[in-house]
Amino acid sequence: MTTDEPGGQVTPRSRMAFRPATAPIREPVAKLGGQPVWLDRPCWPVSRELGTPMMFAGQFPIPGEEQAMAYLFVTDDPDGVAATYEPEGGENALLVQPGGRVPEFLAVAGAPTGPSLWRRGATWVERLPVELHVDLAPLGPAEERALDEQIAALDAERDGVFLDAAGTDASPPGGYVGGRPRFWQPVSEMPAPWRFFFQIDGAEGWDGDPYALNFGGGTGYAYLAPDRREGRFFWDCV
Repeated sequence: MTTDEPGGQVTPRSRMAFRPATAPIREPVAKLGGQPVWLDRPCWPVSRELGTPMMFAGQFPIPGEEQAMAYLFVTDDPDGVAATYEPEGGENALLVQPGGRVPEFLAVAGAPTGPSLWRRGATWVERLPVELHVDLAPLGPAEERALDEQIAALDAERDGVFLDAAGTDASPPGGYVGGRPRFWQPVSEMPAPWRFFFQIDGAEGWDGDPYALNFGGGTGYAYLAPDRREGRFFWDCV
């Protein structure tokens, strides 16, 4: 996986697939859940609204010549009072190590471990910890075409033009790294110079869902600064 200089995008575009870990993952690889594999001093973000440690959602290697990792945290908020959808609301964090910058709007602590991703158990309120490998694989031609058509339709909608999407049997992936993002709304893009890194679908953690991430039934989006030392995250839904 490389970084394309003209657009600053990660290429090629790769779909995410999740595979349960049979043992704790302690290597600096892509994963969801478990505990962070820090590449620098531990730096655990704290919810602005609740004052509690955020939930560690996962870690994602940043493409490049030097090893770097983006760590995703989201406030675990069953009552829905925290603005986890805001990129700078202090209720989510995409931290970069080593040598990354901690944004001024974030409060952090030095704890190496903390709350982690979960799914539901036998009942709606039972929580089971999860740790998942994130496997990346290229999209097939039909998936690429379906995804590009959806993105083109949203681009046109921003300009007031409504396109009829061509029919296709392929379903574009909800979670992928690289390329361009696929939004639910036509006005969700982060402004330049932020560069799209990955997107991941939310889930209720129920009925076969591998994890629980409350994105309002939508999708979360990760962006990096041009120097890859700072990140932003937000989610979008219908």
